[in-house]
Amino acid sequence: MRLLALSGFVPEAVCDVERFVHFSGDRNIAHYCGYANDYISQVITDPGIDGAVFPKSCDSSRIIGSYLDSCGKFIYQIPVPPRRDRAAVLYLAEELQRYHQSLEEYYECRLQDIPDRMERIWQRNRMIGEAYDRLESISYTDYLQAIHSCLKKPLSEQKFQVSSECNMGLKKRVFLVGSFLSNERIPAAVESVGLKIVGDDLPESGRLRNQMYPERDTVYASIAEGMLLNRLSPTQSDFERMIDRDLHEIHKSGVDAVIFITQKYCEPYDYLYYIFRKKLEAQKIPALKISVTNSEDSGKLELILDAFADTL
Repeated sequence: MRLLALSGFVPEAVCDVERFVHFSGDRNIAHYCGYANDYISQVITDPGIDGAVFPKSCDSSRIIGSYLDSCGKFIYQIPVPPRRDRAAVLYLAEELQRYHQSLEEYYECRLQDIPDRMERIWQRNRMIGEAYDRLESISYTDYLQAIHSCLKKPLSEQKFQVSSECNMGLKKRVFLVGSFLSNERIPAAVESVGLKIVGDDLPESGRLRNQMYPERDTVYASIAEGMLLNRLSPTQSDFERMIDRDLHEIHKSGVDAVIFITQKYCEPYDYLYYIFRKKLEAQKIPALKISVTNSEDSGKLELILDAFADTL
């Protein structure tokens, strides 16, 4: 099976998934969240993809299924509760068990290595965390590319390693906030204008490195709690808690500015930015919002970043 997953709300512990990173083909939908649009496009047009798994966590992801109903592939949508209490964990655990059963029925196979997979995920995330802790001395672009390379491979083949060193010097320090950073040209452009990325709250980095699975009565409850109690997504609507946590890390890292990256038409992140900007302005921390139209868009990125760097 080769399942294309959208969002960290798809559990890697159940079976191998290939995380959607970016799409280079023709886009099928206009005026839609560019990230979800490109995901739909790849599922439909890539003959190597035989299944799609995605959350039901925001307006864009809720209607993905309607576009994929007739593609003839395994399609599964995981409802993600906006709450994070015990009832939400139990609800999500039951949904994950149904997802597991649906996979086994559709592909006529047995998936029985969840505990081992949970350990492998923890080890990978620990290695990502160790690299994150030394962002001062490594290229952030190389760091992100290493993560994306892992997320596109089966769990048993994921070898996360970043060894390149870079001299920080007197570069201005920035913190990244936003949705999955599919376009690796963005951090490369940030670094090319003399800015140093020293932290982030991205789903595939700052959040992923903190994910762990607590011991619970069932493996499904462990996975569910690990998903819900990890660093938050704005689709869970807990904006104040997200911002307070990010501001704590921003001050701890001593950053000079924040770069906020989001997909066009992505309402949860657009709303998060509105609240985030007010908090940053009150603390006199400059912020730049970059809104991209699809998973490969970079537009006039270097010009915008160069002008922003000059203001710092």
